[in-house]
Amino acid sequence: MKLGYPAGQIITQENTMTITLEELVYRLNDQVTEEGTSFDAVVLENGVAEVICSNNEEFPIRLAVTETQLLAVTSLFDTSEVLANEMENLNKMLLQLAPAVPLSAFGLQGDTYILFGAMALGTRFENIVHELEVQAENTIDVLEAIEPLLA
Repeated sequence: MKLGYPAGQIITQENTMTITLEELVYRLNDQVTEEGTSFDAVVLENGVAEVICSNNEEFPIRLAVTETQLLAVTSLFDTSEVLANEMENLNKMLLQLAPAVPLSAFGLQGDTYILFGAMALGTRFENIVHELEVQAENTIDVLEAIEPLLA
């Protein structure tokens, strides 16, 4: 799966208007949700966007474009941060938490646990905003739940 497609890749279409990753970042920087969440977004050199949500400034969300979807990925913690002999308990707890974490899923990239969501390239801007806001909230909720298992 190729991530970080070239600049100009179409993310969403709204009333026949196409939005590129750069335009998405620009619009996110002007967005404030009903809950008061604002966004600080930039496009990185590798063609991936980094979004910091005001409701969780400690854990940025990376947006990557593939051929078919927009991936939103938040790095949570490294496997080395899990207390000795607690890896099995951690994995069990994450599986139990999964149904209670709307719009997000857990994964492992290398040695890093991640929280991620995926959206079709045709997703409306308002839905992307909602997904990012929820993912930022989910990150906090998950880390609070598993905190006793981390060093």
